Amino acid sequence: MKIESAPAPAQVRGFRFSGIHGGIKKKGRRDFALIVADRPCAGAAVFTRNRCAAAPVVVAREHASSGRIQAIMINSGNANCATGEQGLKLARWSCEEVAGRLGIAPSLVLPCSTGVIGVQLDHRVMAKAISLGVDALSRRGFAAAARAILTSDAFPKWASRTLRLNDHEVTVAAMAKGAGMIEPHMATMLSFVLTDAKLSPDAARSVLESAVATSLNRISVDGDTSTNDTCVLMASGESAGAMIDGPASEGYETLARAVAEILDEVSRMIVRDGEGATKMVDLVVVGALDDGEADRVARRIANSPLVRTALTGADPNWGRIVMALGNSEASLEMAALEVDVGEVALVRAGTVISEEAVAAARRVMKRDAYAMTVRLGAGPGRATIVTSDLTEAYVRLNSAYTS
Repeated sequence: MKIESAPAPAQVRGFRFSGIHGGIKKKGRRDFALIVADRPCAGAAVFTRNRCAAAPVVVAREHASSGRIQAIMINSGNANCATGEQGLKLARWSCEEVAGRLGIAPSLVLPCSTGVIGVQLDHRVMAKAISLGVDALSRRGFAAAARAILTSDAFPKWASRTLRLNDHEVTVAAMAKGAGMIEPHMATMLSFVLTDAKLSPDAARSVLESAVATSLNRISVDGDTSTNDTCVLMASGESAGAMIDGPASEGYETLARAVAEILDEVSRMIVRDGEGATKMVDLVVVGALDDGEADRVARRIANSPLVRTALTGADPNWGRIVMALGNSEASLEMAALEVDVGEVALVRAGTVISEEAVAAARRVMKRDAYAMTVRLGAGPGRATIVTSDLTEAYVRLNSAYTS
């Protein structure tokens, strides 16, 4: 179920990009990327809630707090996590090195890393990568950067929109990586959103947090939140038009919708590219007491290995849904339980409808994408988690990840 992204955006005004091989990965594969704005611009970032946050996440949190960002530095092949004081020093030094070569303040640089945990990054290799990355910066380097941030991904992930905002043309583009260790709480997941719209730092944060809540925080490949999850929004302000200061500003809703749409698009690419995945399923829970309960139930079902292996085999074994539901501590009456698989009604009043319904559900489950809806009762709560199946390929890949 590997689906290539659409053609990469030619450029986003006010930004340069590079993606090169710096020596972190073997066999000449791209492993270092830079995203650089022409000048300090409004920015916002959200990070993993994993308590073993990687060194670059610690540093990036500090630097992003000002709401002003000019450069993002990304290395793949090494997470720089569980590397102690040495790893933290390298993350800070790398920001200083990039800043020195660009002639900007180190606090304007956000470091990001992805790859193997518990291995030190080589200082000399990073120095070489930074030098090559700065030299390769280009207005048209978006695709190269998007490819350089990949680890176990089968394809690069990006999306873009060109829209009219206050009678002016604005571009919004995003690139992302991720295929395993995916269940963001703000999947391994890095995502970078770039726009030439004029945004204040407060507006950038509001737009980003709202978009992440309905996209990246609604996916799961294996239920594991990475130590390095990072999503950044930068707004160069190169488009014409008035500044967007917040939700009350003209154009805010249009821009916020565009950011949410492209983050939803790339987040679904992450699920489709889930390690070993052959299916993408929207697990929808409705009728809960509130949205929070619906979310807990949806995650419990979506992350159940038994449910996900049933997805793999196109097996409408709704008993596994009952099992996961019963472990969620949700308020429910079995007599009210309903389950739909795609357009097929499988369970009503807590029992399976018929063998014909089972057969029809099995046919739906052979598709590579469909929805499964679970109704708990008559409450207003609703949530969706986009998940994938669990295959032998996932086990093979992850059993030899560092070998």
